[in-house]
Amino acid sequence: MVKIKNETKANRSFHIIITIIACLLVASGIILGIWFYVFNRNHEETNDAQVEQYVTPIMSRITGYVQEVRFEENQFVHKGDTLVIIDNREYKSKLNVALADVQSAKQSSVVAQKNVATTASSTAIGESQLAAAKTNLWKTKLEYERYIALVKEEAATSQQLEKVKADYESAQAHYQEMRDRIQSSALSTSQAAANVPTAQTVIDSKQALAENAALFLSYTVITAPYDGWAGKRILQPGQMVKEGQSLLSMVSKEKWITANFKETQLQFLTVGQEVVIKADAIRDKEFVGVIQSLSPASGARFSLLPPDNATGNFVKIEQRIPVRIQLKDAGQQTDFLRAGMNITVVAEHQ
Repeated sequence: MVKIKNETKANRSFHIIITIIACLLVASGIILGIWFYVFNRNHEETNDAQVEQYVTPIMSRITGYVQEVRFEENQFVHKGDTLVIIDNREYKSKLNVALADVQSAKQSSVVAQKNVATTASSTAIGESQLAAAKTNLWKTKLEYERYIALVKEEAATSQQLEKVKADYESAQAHYQEMRDRIQSSALSTSQAAANVPTAQTVIDSKQALAENAALFLSYTVITAPYDGWAGKRILQPGQMVKEGQSLLSMVSKEKWITANFKETQLQFLTVGQEVVIKADAIRDKEFVGVIQSLSPASGARFSLLPPDNATGNFVKIEQRIPVRIQLKDAGQQTDFLRAGMNITVVAEHQ
């Protein structure tokens, strides 16, 4: 009898404990359900979010052989740091040829300008000589006319008249020769002056070619476009690269979060609103972010082949809108975040 009573008391105690545990579990479930209900009514959450960074492919703008690679895989580099050097001997020789052509064109321009000065000086001398010839022509003409009158009056001989006539005709020929010479000199001056702009045009053309050659020479040194990390290294010295070939990818230091909220959640989000960010890669750590902007269209609209609801059978799908979030507290742990990492974003209703 005593044993049965002890077993009965033990069973009662066990049932009481089970009942208490069940009640606690039910109460905890109710409290947890109420908390989740209240939390979900006041918060919007999405785990469709990732860390984003700019990933920029660095391409070769010329064809040549790699002379030197100055970065290591996953190395942090600063803007302007040299990443790759391509053999520049071919492009340097082209620049030297272009510079030589510029100097040759400049010398031709100097010669053209000297020709203008020379012909102009010759024209000036010829004009003074023409004036002297004209004076001599006038003088001999008067002398000839005077001797004609003297011969009529028999005050001079025919021989004297013939001599004066010969002097007059010689003066006429000399005057005409000087006029022709001045006209020819003026034409030469005009042609020489016309050659000066042409020579300057040639200089400008050669200078443009030299600048283009210098530009291509500068392409032999490839530098980092911004602060960030160099990606996978696939280059080795001596390797042939072609124009437009991707040499490496740069990952920017700048980073942000892209959270794809459902369209029904968008009404509770505003620009400038603070959100809580949790990264799967870092446990028990929350970050604070600020909403920078909301996409003007759904993610599907930015896809390569956006859906057309006017064709085929329509199935209504809840759309997601990309939201850009900037990390507010930058530190060592945020530096740990990498592009593509999964993120959970929680936004409290405003």
